[in-house]
Amino acid sequence: MELEAIDKPEVEFGNPLKAFQAAYEHEQFITKHINELMDIAIAENDHASKGFLQWYVDEQVEEEASADRIVQRLKMIGDNMHGIFMLDNELSQRVYTPETPAE
Repeated sequence: MELEAIDKPEVEFGNPLKAFQAAYEHEQFITKHINELMDIAIAENDHASKGFLQWYVDEQVEEEASADRIVQRLKMIGDNMHGIFMLDNELSQRVYTPETPAE
């Protein structure tokens, strides 16, 4: 097997809406591939893989919803810099809470 080159990611988006639309599209791309893996696990009746993948399925539902909410808010805000600043400030207040492992 030979590893192929990975395309360089886009780094210029022009505005926050285009950046978050690209992020949302990427989340959809990831979801599609996780679902394809789950389909294989189901077809193979591979319960261990289904259990393993379920966490990723659930996580992607959250990730897509989060990215879509930001896109929708940016569409409402438009080019209003005060609104963009307020959204940026709100997003900076988010706190990551790692999942505690089951004992």
